[in-house]
Amino acid sequence: MSRLVRRPLAVLRWEADLPRSFVYEGQRHRVRWVLDEWWEMGDWWKAGRDRRMVRVWTDVGACMDLECEDGVWRVYRIWD
Repeated sequence: MSRLVRRPLAVLRWEADLPRSFVYEGQRHRVRWVLDEWWEMGDWWKAGRDRRMVRVWTDVGACMDLECEDGVWRVYRIWD
């Protein structure tokens, strides 16, 4: 199960163009593992933009999909 949240995060540390430490809803997360990376195509019929997706596992045991669209990183989905 997962829940779609699509909320902003505050990146604290970068490594190889990816967030390695961030704050989400007041809680600090450090990325332990990058599980997957992919690109999703935007809605071309609405001139949507492509977005970068990254699935991470954090030090607090959270599995999250992060998205970057127009240079802004967000928590897209949280997996249970």
